[in-house]
Amino acid sequence: MGTLNYLKKAAEDAARKAGAFAAEHKDTATGAVDKAATFVNTRTDGKYADTIAKAAGAAQTGVHKVVGEPAAAPSTPAGSDGTPMTGGVASDGTPMTGPR
Repeated sequence: MGTLNYLKKAAEDAARKAGAFAAEHKDTATGAVDKAATFVNTRTDGKYADTIAKAAGAAQTGVHKVVGEPAAAPSTPAGSDGTPMTGGVASDGTPMTGPR
């Protein structure tokens, strides 16, 4: 059992160090998630905005989980005023437009 206890202690130590590192760089990580979501939304003309928002929310939740704090409310990607994304084509083939 000595090896198992050693591995368990090493894993706990690594998790503690990862949490401390993540806490120190939390703002950078959350900013990167928002920036990536905005970039992908722009490149896809908002066609996958819902999926991107869900993925970004999951990534933000992961950052908060590693840091050891409760997950924050989902954020709106930078540069967005919270209105639906524009662009793309509806299932019937009509172009989708939103507020401009």
